[in-house]
Amino acid sequence: MSRGACETTAASALSIGRTVFLRSLSIRGFKSFADRTGLEFTPGVSVIVGPNGSGKSNIADAIAWVLGEQGPRALRGGQMADVIFAGSPGRPALGMAEVRMVIDNTAGLIPVPASEIEISRAVYRSGESEYRLGGRPCRLLDIQELLSDTGIGRAMHTLIGQGHLEDVLAARPEDRRQFVEEAAGITKHRRRRERAERKLAGLDGDLARIQDLVGEVRRQLRPLKQQAELAARHEVLAAEAERLARTLAAARLAELLGDRERDLPAWERAEEARSQARERLRSLDGTVAAADAERSSTDELAAAAGAAHLGALTRKSSAEERLRAAIRSESGARERLSAAVNASGRLFALEEELERTQRARDDVAATLSVRDGELAEGEAAFRLADQARRDAEEERRLQREDSAARRAEHETLQRALAGHEEELERLRRARREVRAMIDEASARAHVLESQIERLDTEETPLAGEHADLEARRSTLAAGISDARVREQGLHARLDVLHARREELAESPAASFAKRRGNRPIGILADLVRCPPHLTAALRGALGPFADAVVYTNGSQAIADAQADGAHGVLLAIADEAPSPEPPTGGRSPGSRLLDALSPDPRVADLVASLLHETYLVRTLAEAAGLRRSHSSAQFVTPEGAVAGWAFVRAPAGPDRRLDDLARESGALEREVAATSRLIREAKHDLAELERRAEAVREALEETDRQITAAAEELARRRGEVASATREDHLLAEREEAARAIAAALRASLISAPGQPAEPSPLPALAEPPVHLRVEVESLRREHARLAAGAERATRDIARLGEEDPIVLREAVRVAEAERAEAEDVLRAAEAGLGEAAAEAATTTAAARAAQVRHAEWNRAWREAALEVDGLREAHEDVDRARSDLERRIADAERVLIDAHGVDPAQEVAALGTQDTVRELRQQADVVQRRLGLLGKVNLLATGELGSLQERHDFLVREMEDVKAARRDLLEVIREVDRRMAELFVTAFDDVDREFRALFALLFPGGEGRLELTDPSDPLGSGIEVEARPGRKRVKRLSLLSGGERSLAALAFLFAIFKARPSPFYLMDEVEAALDDVNLHRFLDVVREFTAASQILIVTHQKRTMEMADVLYGVSMGRDGASRVIAQRLVEVAAVASR
Repeated sequence: MSRGACETTAASALSIGRTVFLRSLSIRGFKSFADRTGLEFTPGVSVIVGPNGSGKSNIADAIAWVLGEQGPRALRGGQMADVIFAGSPGRPALGMAEVRMVIDNTAGLIPVPASEIEISRAVYRSGESEYRLGGRPCRLLDIQELLSDTGIGRAMHTLIGQGHLEDVLAARPEDRRQFVEEAAGITKHRRRRERAERKLAGLDGDLARIQDLVGEVRRQLRPLKQQAELAARHEVLAAEAERLARTLAAARLAELLGDRERDLPAWERAEEARSQARERLRSLDGTVAAADAERSSTDELAAAAGAAHLGALTRKSSAEERLRAAIRSESGARERLSAAVNASGRLFALEEELERTQRARDDVAATLSVRDGELAEGEAAFRLADQARRDAEEERRLQREDSAARRAEHETLQRALAGHEEELERLRRARREVRAMIDEASARAHVLESQIERLDTEETPLAGEHADLEARRSTLAAGISDARVREQGLHARLDVLHARREELAESPAASFAKRRGNRPIGILADLVRCPPHLTAALRGALGPFADAVVYTNGSQAIADAQADGAHGVLLAIADEAPSPEPPTGGRSPGSRLLDALSPDPRVADLVASLLHETYLVRTLAEAAGLRRSHSSAQFVTPEGAVAGWAFVRAPAGPDRRLDDLARESGALEREVAATSRLIREAKHDLAELERRAEAVREALEETDRQITAAAEELARRRGEVASATREDHLLAEREEAARAIAAALRASLISAPGQPAEPSPLPALAEPPVHLRVEVESLRREHARLAAGAERATRDIARLGEEDPIVLREAVRVAEAERAEAEDVLRAAEAGLGEAAAEAATTTAAARAAQVRHAEWNRAWREAALEVDGLREAHEDVDRARSDLERRIADAERVLIDAHGVDPAQEVAALGTQDTVRELRQQADVVQRRLGLLGKVNLLATGELGSLQERHDFLVREMEDVKAARRDLLEVIREVDRRMAELFVTAFDDVDREFRALFALLFPGGEGRLELTDPSDPLGSGIEVEARPGRKRVKRLSLLSGGERSLAALAFLFAIFKARPSPFYLMDEVEAALDDVNLHRFLDVVREFTAASQILIVTHQKRTMEMADVLYGVSMGRDGASRVIAQRLVEVAAVASR
């Protein structure tokens, strides 16, 4: 490298040291850089070389990516994950890519307290990504804001990649405008405008909401006022209605009490009559029972006597039959004995007797035949008479059976009566149990009602407190919302004031210096370090030079003095400042101000020439005394007052506008702080209210649960009472039915005859033809006897003495004893039959008398029972009427106590003679009709009207505040638009001027210029590029050759670089299409930028490599990963020279 190139490099390094530059780049996992690769950059020109496909352009992509490039196509990929190392046959793919960039900020141009700024970006295959600034996570917007004043922005016009030149030429005019805007620093103003527009949109929304609220509140106010008036009238009428209802209830109670007093004697008389009737009925119950017992006893005696009489008849019949059998046996025995006595001497007689017997038999047989005819006729008549008697006897038997059935029915009725009386007693016990259960359930229901009333009484203040807390919470929430709206309006006004302060604080010189980019080195006062207490003295001593824009190049200062925006700006040329003269001899009047200062070396001579004989004094009076004896010196106080020969300059006072803005900003900040504090306190109060409301709500829910449980139990108890009452009614009905059945049974027992009527007499016993039957029977016996005698005589003749007389005599004696015994039995039976008949007659008469007495007492009992039933029914009617009256009295007293909260006795006592129920009801009806005519009334309208009026006034004030904030924001937007238009027009003019010069340099004899598509709209106009190379008349870029198009695009970009310089530039093979001549021109232009900026070039051109300060070689290994080596060419040249 030549000595001139080295000197140029050193100068550029010294110049760049006064700005920012790219110090290092670390790449890991980005595209082909699988391993962590670090590149250390220095000021000057850095050239990156390498074969095709080695990954050298990936370094340019990494720089663009870490600065925020969002388009995968700009990084030569299809999606953002394509920037991660995809792997190779020898290496696996990686899961993330990371690039770190370190920017040198030694000069402090980036407003952060650090000499180095590290920016990093990482992306993962899972899709997550992050930015870091100084090692801490941040947003891309934070990085763009930080770098916005350095010329490095999101458009990244300083990074010229492959194909970027063609994109610049093919871009729309509006897209080309972004390059100029970013270079001119308009981006931050545009973001500021966008923020103001967002706030304005928010304020518009708030204003619309507030206007809607105000309109809604206004719409509510008018009807609410009418409702409030209606509520006042309703309150008066309701109070009158309450008074009348209370008095009417008292009048009804008085009437009911009077009815009770009038009916009381009748109730007592009825109760006394009922008691007497019950006493008579109980006495008759005993008498009827005794008569019933007597009747039962006599019936039993009569039945026993009848059974005894029947037994006596049966015994008499048996005795008669036994006597007849004994007589027959005795007769047979005697006959056999006689026959045996006469048998020995009667053989002959027997033969005679046999003949005589046979003749007698024949006679008897003839007589028997006659008598048999007569007997048949007599038997037929006897059978008819006997049948008639048997029929009579059957009838008597049926009568006896009927009597027995009636006795059985009587006994059944008695048993049924006893059973029903037992059932009646059981029903009475059941009714007593049911009534006890009703009393218990009613008592429990009363306790539950008292409990519900107590809980309801406790719930009322809780409900009121909860409603009050909810109303306060709603009011507080609305107040917080309104306070937030006010806070937003205050913030918007504060932003406006801050913007105005920034504009006022920025001097014209500072604005001019900022617009000129890196051409001036700064403001003179800012380039001198001094103790803080001498800052005012320094500015006072420098006078107008304190805000002078310092240049090191006089030609640049002269050129910039002719630019727009330089009016009134003092430009100082540091290199042309005269060398300071040594201090004159003699005694020094004080300490020199220059000795307390540390000026920048670039302006040391300038500062020394300006402050050569400037001395520090304590007061202006001291300075006035010294200036006469030192005419060539000037004296300055720490406050900035200056005195010299023939002049005195007072210290510069603060800008009143800044003070006013500062005061207003302070007031707004205090108001914002107060509003924020109020919001925090309101939020705390709101949280406390919500906590209290929640506690009250839980208490209400607990009370509601208790009330619900008590109400459910009360309903259950009432259901039990109702069920028990129904059961009591059913039991009463069954008891009444049982009583009626018992009464019917008693009546049946009384009406039923206890003893059957006397049976009708039997017809006369028909006399059978006994004599004929006896005669016939005698004849037959005689005939049989004679026949038997004949046979016997025949036999006796045959046996003649076979019978023993002794045995026959013993048989006769036994037969006689049996006959005597049968006669004794018959006599005893006849005597017993007479006694039984007499006893049966006596008991039957006694039973009939007992039945008569029993029937009489039953009739008396039925009459008494009917009387008691009548009295009971009458008493029940009276009791129901009395209970109903007592209930109505209790209801009337409860209405006065519960509904009106007054003492019934006092209210009744307070009634006047004219306070009748009818009169009071008429008055109440009139008041109720008046209330009804009012319709629906909002009873809370009066309170709501006051709250709504306050809210309306507050919303109107807030609306005015929001409108004021909106006007301020519109003013800010207009000011920002004016500022952006001014910056853009200035930048465009500068870029156009530089483009014309560079185009003439790159295209000798050619002409190029920039034009606005709409000069009347500097904020939206695009930029058209006109280029006419030498010896050509075409102006359209599309008609130029490839090399000419590249040079035209470079001319446009370089014009931006020169008009608004940037700390560093990166160009990726932008000179590939240039021939040697154009390449030489391109490199000449690049050399001009090395004095103030850092240049990074990716290239294949040898001549480009020769101008490098550091050469970076990129290669790719067999594993598909890129590697970098670096070589500083200054060191190579030194080695070569040695």
